[in-house]
Amino acid sequence: MGKGPVRAVATTGAMVLALTLAGVGDAPAAPLSPRQDPPNGSDSDGYGSDSGPLPDGYGSDSGLLPDGYGSDSGPLPDGYGPADGHGSDEDCTVSEILEPSCGVWWGASPYQRRVEPLEEAVDRRMDIVYTWHGIDQAHIPGEREKKLIAEERFVHTNIEARRFTRSGHPPVSYRSIIDGEFDRSLRSQAGTIAELGVPYFVTFDHEADANKRYNRRGTPEEFVQAWRHIVDLYREEGADNAIWVWNVTGWKGNFERLPKLWPGNDYVDWLSWEAYNMTGCDIHPHWTEVYSFEEALRPAYEWIQTEGPEHGIDPDKPVMIGEMGTTHIGARETREWYSEIPDVLRRYERVRAVKVWDNRVSPGCDFRIGANQHARKGFEEAGHDPYVKLPEWVRRLVEYAERRG
Repeated sequence: MGKGPVRAVATTGAMVLALTLAGVGDAPAAPLSPRQDPPNGSDSDGYGSDSGPLPDGYGSDSGLLPDGYGSDSGPLPDGYGPADGHGSDEDCTVSEILEPSCGVWWGASPYQRRVEPLEEAVDRRMDIVYTWHGIDQAHIPGEREKKLIAEERFVHTNIEARRFTRSGHPPVSYRSIIDGEFDRSLRSQAGTIAELGVPYFVTFDHEADANKRYNRRGTPEEFVQAWRHIVDLYREEGADNAIWVWNVTGWKGNFERLPKLWPGNDYVDWLSWEAYNMTGCDIHPHWTEVYSFEEALRPAYEWIQTEGPEHGIDPDKPVMIGEMGTTHIGARETREWYSEIPDVLRRYERVRAVKVWDNRVSPGCDFRIGANQHARKGFEEAGHDPYVKLPEWVRRLVEYAERRG
C-alpha cells in the first residue's frame, strides 16, 4: 500500500458527498499566554477519577452493526438528501476522512464512559464519542465501541503507550513499540477496525507534548517512529477506514516541541488540540484568569496556520478540538462559555469537530456537564445551533457512501 494519508471511506475512491449547510466566517486574532499540561484527569484513561464499571448490555456481539454495511447499493435512494425546505445558499461536502466543509461534528469524552446520560441531559446525540485504550489491548474496538457505531455515532479511540491489561496502566517505551513488542495487539486492532467497514478516528498517545509525556516514554523522534510504525501496520491489515488524528495540548508554551513530534502529512489526516479554562482548579492554583473558548483555541490555530508550513505541517488539514471545557466561573459566565462556542467556530474555518471532556479531576476541578446546571444549559444551547447540529441526512449520506463501497 502507498504512503498517502489513510482515507476513511477508501473504497469509494474520490467520492465527495454533496451537502447543504451554513457558511463560515473570517479568520481570528491574537494568542494568549502558555500552559503546559491539560487537566490531570485527562491522563487517567480519559474517564476522570470517578469512573465506574461499564453498564449492562455492552457484552454481546449480536446485532451490533446495522444492516447494509458493505453491501451493494443502487442509485441514491429516497431519504438520503435534505428534506424539503432545508438548506442554504452554499454547497458543502463531506470528504472521505469525514471532514464536513460546512458545519462541525459535536462530541464528547463522556463521564464514566457512558454517553447516554449526557445525551439525555442536553437533548441530542453526540456525533463522536472519545474512548481510551492501551497499546497492549488486542480486542479494540470492543463491544462498547461496536454498540456506539451500531447506534450511528462515530468513534474516536486514543491508543495510549500504556499497558491497560496491567494494574495501574504502566507506560511503555516508544522503542518497545518500534521494535515490534506490540505488533500482535496492533494488528488485531487494525483487523477489527477494517472488518467494521465504517470510518473510525484513531490517535496514538495523545498530548505527547505535555510535560507528563514529553521525553518520558522516549524521544520525540521515537514518538514519530512509533506513530508511523502503527499506521504502517494498520495499513498492512487493510484498515483504510482508520482516520489518523494527531493530538497535542495546544498550549503556547509547548509549541516549540511540536515540529519534532510531527509524524508527517502522509501519516496524519486531522490535527487536534485542547481548549480548556481551568480557573479555580486545585491542581492549577496559579490559574486565576478566565480564558474563553476562543482564547483557549486560538493560539494553536494561529501557530498551525502561520508557522506550521515551515515545519512540514499542512495547515489545510481539518482540525478537531479533542477536549474542551471550563470549570465553574459564575452562573452566567459558565453558561455563556459554552453557548458562544458555535459562533466562535464560525470564525475558525479549519475546525470541523469538537468534543467536550465531561469528567471530574477532583472536587475542585470539575468539568462534568451534568454536575453544573449552567454548564448543562450552555452546552445544550450550543449543541442545538445548526452549525454544530448537522442534520440526519448528512449522516445518511456517509452511510450511503459506505454501502456504495
